[in-house]
Amino acid sequence: MPQNFLNEGPAWKDVMSQSGLDDMTLLSKLTNEQIMQNLKERFDNGIIYTNIGEVLISMNPYQWLQIFGPEIIQSYVGKARIELPPHIYGVAEQAYRTMVNERENQCILITGESGAGK
Repeated sequence: MPQNFLNEGPAWKDVMSQSGLDDMTLLSKLTNEQIMQNLKERFDNGIIYTNIGEVLISMNPYQWLQIFGPEIIQSYVGKARIELPPHIYGVAEQAYRTMVNERENQCILITGESGAGK
């Protein structure tokens, strides 16, 4: 994976979608084996975010990835969840738009092991 999605190689959003399925609801069979295989393929290619429907799965890469910052945040503003690769910014944008446009309360649950970088 390129060190800097904004300045090197293909666009970051293309790199994020090159391996496995972005949304595991598209798996032909939703088995533990297929879920783990898809997550492993994406993780092995430096892709830490994967959706399963409305749920975002994030795997700690234990290294700094250049997939955060103002330019990437801006790319998610005003976009639907399915328009760009899975990312925490997509979750935040969807919650914000639903809160503002539909005047519905929102809740985002973030779980994981202690020290995992939540």
